[in-house]
Amino acid sequence: MKKLYNIFYATLIALLITSCGKEFLEIDPEQQAAVNMVVVDLPTTKAAVMGTYSLLQSAAYYGRSAVILPDLMADNMYISRRNSSRYTSYDQYITNTNDGTASGSWNIMYRTIVNANVIIAKGEVLSVPQSEQAEVSHLVGEAYTLRALAHFDLLRFYAAPYNSTPNASHIGVPVLAKSGTSKEDIVNPKRNTVKEGYDQIVSDLKKAISLMPATPVGFTASNKGHISQFAAKALLARVYLYMEDWANAEAMATDVISSNKFTLLSNANYVSGSTNFRIQNNSEAIFEVVYNATNNLGTDRLAAFLLQGSSYGDGLATDDLYNLYTNTDVRKGFMTRGSRTSAENPANVITKYNNVTTFEEGVKVIRLSEVYLIRAEARAKQTGKEALAIADLDLIAKRADASAPTTTATGVALQNLILLENRKEFAFEGHRLFDLTRNKLAFTKYRTGGLTIAIPNTSLKTVLPIPLAEMNANTNMEQNEGYK
Repeated sequence: MKKLYNIFYATLIALLITSCGKEFLEIDPEQQAAVNMVVVDLPTTKAAVMGTYSLLQSAAYYGRSAVILPDLMADNMYISRRNSSRYTSYDQYITNTNDGTASGSWNIMYRTIVNANVIIAKGEVLSVPQSEQAEVSHLVGEAYTLRALAHFDLLRFYAAPYNSTPNASHIGVPVLAKSGTSKEDIVNPKRNTVKEGYDQIVSDLKKAISLMPATPVGFTASNKGHISQFAAKALLARVYLYMEDWANAEAMATDVISSNKFTLLSNANYVSGSTNFRIQNNSEAIFEVVYNATNNLGTDRLAAFLLQGSSYGDGLATDDLYNLYTNTDVRKGFMTRGSRTSAENPANVITKYNNVTTFEEGVKVIRLSEVYLIRAEARAKQTGKEALAIADLDLIAKRADASAPTTTATGVALQNLILLENRKEFAFEGHRLFDLTRNKLAFTKYRTGGLTIAIPNTSLKTVLPIPLAEMNANTNMEQNEGYK
């Protein structure tokens, strides 16, 4: 791992974007010339944005770690005793500062930010024909959203939740709102406060929304592998929820829902059928990371890590999660009660990702059911809106389980039901740990063989360590308390 500004990655002209193996300070004139050739017209802007999307595909980001860790470090998943040594320190809560997973994710998220910064800086002053201006503006809006998403993910993984201090004044991550491309621009950034980080995220998403019209420019609305205006709005609703800005979370979620651009999958099609959850660009997806037969992670993909008979099959669902689902809840079909060869028997095998042939199986970053549950939670936290919250909650619960009773709970009991529905709805999608920590909840971490670890709501290990190499390279960097 290099200094943050040294993560800059020479973004070349034809889908290009490959990492130079040197420190940034060692960039030679040819590489510097390549940097200066990025985002000089519409085609190069498109290529730079597509290259930045490709970073999200990484196994260190949404391709695997960003999905696995929040479930594994919580109460949804554990590592089989027969394993490939991936994520085992997180399963045991013994991760240290030299951990490769933490450094890999930190690296790829900041590379996403640096790429987005270059696109924004160059794209905003780009002179193109009037006929191309709307598409360039949309691409810059996508870059703003990607920068916001990466900062948000860094804060979720490497800092305590927004509400850990009354004014979010606690330590966050370095906020990089611009990235230089010359030796003179190299700095050793300090960690900003969490509030400063969230303020930047909100600002970026608002800017993105202003740049992107309701109808996408440059791609069709059915292509969920690109960020649309409504994807930025959905992400902003999530950000407001984490900030406990209930009114704005509700308003932004309502804007997405009322657009009628997305529809929930039916009960019959949710787990199986021609338009099920696993299908890319389905009607419920708002933004996802897409893969295909020629552009995928191979044995590093999610399905390989989870599915038995594939490459690894290391991750198993806990009994605690499996037993939450009634037999009439179709979401139970994302798991199979069986065995792990030469290991756990019985075992809850995760089948939510199962395409091992064409690999065309996207990772959902945000989908419509989450927006409904964001609105449900935001409404439940506001006076006089519990009936509206119940309507949103029941819509999602009854979609999955037609036999689910109509909700009658109020107050804290209603809020707990919404949190429970989040757990059932988004199991193995990378939400659970953050839902627990932002609600300041203690939990039990389950391991193989009936072992458990009690995680108090004051645990300092629910955040990842700042990578040791980053600490060594940047004298201004401060380590997280749990790893000092």
